[in-house]
Amino acid sequence: MGLFDFLFKWMKKKNKTNEETVKNESPVEETIASTHEETSAPIEENIPPIPQETNIILEEETSVVIEETTTPSINEDGNRFDLEIVEALRRFHSNPDLDIDIEIKNNIQNAHQTHRDLFREWTGIQSKWDRMSLLYRFWDQSQFEKLEDWQVIERYVKDRYPKKALQYFEKNMSDKRHFTKEELVSLSKLHRVLLENPTAKEYIETAYHNHPEDDAVKVEYATVLHIIGNHSEKEFSHQLFHDVLDKKIQRNDTESVFDCFKFSEGYTDSSIFAMLYLINTEADIDTWDYVAEEYYYCPVFRYEHAVQLSQSENPMRALAKLTSLSQEFPWFRIALESTIGNIKSMRKQLNNPEFMEQELQEFQTSLKNL
Repeated sequence: MGLFDFLFKWMKKKNKTNEETVKNESPVEETIASTHEETSAPIEENIPPIPQETNIILEEETSVVIEETTTPSINEDGNRFDLEIVEALRRFHSNPDLDIDIEIKNNIQNAHQTHRDLFREWTGIQSKWDRMSLLYRFWDQSQFEKLEDWQVIERYVKDRYPKKALQYFEKNMSDKRHFTKEELVSLSKLHRVLLENPTAKEYIETAYHNHPEDDAVKVEYATVLHIIGNHSEKEFSHQLFHDVLDKKIQRNDTESVFDCFKFSEGYTDSSIFAMLYLINTEADIDTWDYVAEEYYYCPVFRYEHAVQLSQSENPMRALAKLTSLSQEFPWFRIALESTIGNIKSMRKQLNNPEFMEQELQEFQTSLKNL
């Protein structure tokens, strides 16, 4: 099945679902400009007024997953924990096909029973990536020394600690004269998260020059070229990316094109192309939430997710996402400016001049320091 047939199949299913959905109109109060480079005009955000009696909870993952509407049994939580601790180990090693050795299997068999304190803390965390962060710290104790340099960089980048990754690079890798292709890809990702795209391009161009047939290299090079390339480079980036994506689709191991971006064998690890597919297929919020689980570490993806949430009349989720984004990536100017603007707008809607005062001061300070 070719790429366009695959997309057409998914779009037919989506359009059938959308026919049953009715959206309510809401007044415009504040705008969040889309960062999507191929949109002909900025996307405006509809932020509806919040009634004063509304209970405001700025918790980004509130009302997102079905499990939050009911209380899962201990067995259900235990089963999920046992699965996630193995997933975290594979993500920790940046290897979706990692073979779990006997010693580790014995250590984590019925992990929710053998690691009760860890399990108890895990059950109190809603966000998938906050749970992964907890499990990463658990695996640090026994696995960190086994990681290669590029895996350490990925471990910190995917865990939303790019500054730690940069410190590790400066201490352990900066004297290297030659980097492996895996190191070059991971360093490109690091600098993309830091919004230092020209530096990312230097690393990944070297990787592509030396390893032009490597799929991971091609995907990362395509991603960077799309961000900062000229028109012909963007066209080339799409060709590169689709060369890899087509192979993934032809294996027939995915239900939709968006599964290709999820952590799995041969997945296409590109937050930017995932974002482009979501926008260009006019994906619904459930699909955005599904893909967002993979790219919580990417500030540009998270910002665009907030844009879509605001457009779909989820102003408080949008503001919650902007708030956590600005706190975790305080060098992202657009996010800071949008968060400040939306806090001020919400103050007017709520007639509450003290709303999120501490956060507002924090973000204004971060903006001044840029």
